[in-house]
Amino acid sequence: MRAAPTPRSPSARAPASILLAGLVASTVLAGCSDPPGVQSTADAGDTSTTSTASTTSTSVDVTSSTPTQGTSAAPSLATQTLFDVNGHQMYMSCKGTGSPTVVHIHGWVNDPGFTPHLYELQVQQLLSDDFRVCLYDRRNVGSSEVVDAVQTPDDMLRDLETLLRVAGTEPPYVLMAGSFGGLLGYSYLSHHPENVVGMVMLDAMFPDELALDRYLPEEFTFLHYRPEDLCCTLERISEYDLITSLQKYIGHEPDVPLVYVASLREPPHQEGYESPEFDARLLSSLKGFIKRFSPGRLTWVDAPHFMEPHASLQIEEAVRKVVRLAS
Repeated sequence: MRAAPTPRSPSARAPASILLAGLVASTVLAGCSDPPGVQSTADAGDTSTTSTASTTSTSVDVTSSTPTQGTSAAPSLATQTLFDVNGHQMYMSCKGTGSPTVVHIHGWVNDPGFTPHLYELQVQQLLSDDFRVCLYDRRNVGSSEVVDAVQTPDDMLRDLETLLRVAGTEPPYVLMAGSFGGLLGYSYLSHHPENVVGMVMLDAMFPDELALDRYLPEEFTFLHYRPEDLCCTLERISEYDLITSLQKYIGHEPDVPLVYVASLREPPHQEGYESPEFDARLLSSLKGFIKRFSPGRLTWVDAPHFMEPHASLQIEEAVRKVVRLAS
């Protein structure tokens, strides 16, 4: 799900350090089939609300805390591990021994001081008693190595494939993808359906969004930001190239369940792109995407777009629901 436009990109989100500083933590859930003020235009299956708020590696035991933005959890002991992935070092930490393995795929990062995996520790803690839960940082961000090169769609997919292999992280997987990470999660699912038993998407981008670009002013389209993404952003990822590469998989989704967790605080009909036509179609497009899964479920939470530390209990419940549906 694209967030409100910023001077940089229609979909890359505001810099994390700026965005997160203004958010108030919340695990209170409110939900309905559509957000307030929206008339349903498509059936996304069952909508719901929840009732509760190389192979070498280097390991270092450190004491680290969950992100300070909007959280109050006490520090916890974590094992930070770097793996040699296609010639560069990438961070992944896993906790728990159960199955399936939950793999979190983080959103877009603009701020070089932001560490994605720290943002996800609460969810990892809640799930690790029953599942193996793995967090990683893409190249160029967090605890992973900076690589002076553009990331192609194949690069991102190959990094994830290799990291899972060299870290000994075995399938089956539940992919838990937030924001921009939804596109990468969809890419992995499309290339390796045999490894994935379900998906949880956290207000995430989805491939059908590209078709809505024709309703946007030119300066908010994916293509408009491609040159800047390739040269000047921290991650050096072309969102246009990635979402274009996924168009051939639309309508051919594997037979797996999906729970899509959408933000009530930043709902899809209030994107702010100065295009009523876009706003009117986005929710319908999202519901059509969800409906293609087996089954697809849509849940609304009272949380901001970057919801991991703010709705950790609801995310935990969404993961458990996907596992039940997969069973």
